[in-house]
Amino acid sequence: FMKLSLSEQLIVGILSEQARHGYDIEKIITDRGMRKWTDVGFSSIYYVLEQLEKKGLAISNDTKGKEKKQYSITDTGVSVLKDETKKRIAERKPANTHFMTGLATSNLIGASELAKSLEQRKVELASDLEALKDKQSTIENMPQSARQLLELSETLLKSELRWLNKELERTKQ
Repeated sequence: FMKLSLSEQLIVGILSEQARHGYDIEKIITDRGMRKWTDVGFSSIYYVLEQLEKKGLAISNDTKGKEKKQYSITDTGVSVLKDETKKRIAERKPANTHFMTGLATSNLIGASELAKSLEQRKVELASDLEALKDKQSTIENMPQSARQLLELSETLLKSELRWLNKELERTKQ
């Protein structure tokens, strides 16, 4: 059994839809709003593609001159991706790790500083929610997985905003 990093799984998952260049992968990550919850930077996409190739999960075509290398998923890649996908969906892992770590140590900063940070987060969440709604209205014929991610992201953002508003009321008391 082969383990996949989150970045590897995300990228090989995108390749499972169709063969792509690194630039196309970057565009999909941006277009589907994945940038907010994944740590895959543009510069690391090619590194991850090389890792996937070394593991035999992806293969690239030979290019001539300035042509961009195109990558596709291998049969092994499909098999490993299926296993890893089922496992990641079923298992509960830490989400929101950065935010929750901040909350865990928030007793150091005092109520007014905490409220200020929560207000800043609230502005960012509201902005992310608007951007997400715009994205949902523009992407037609998206794969089921993209629709599910956008809808889940919207639900989580709305839920966190509700929690934030309650918490801000508490800190003002």
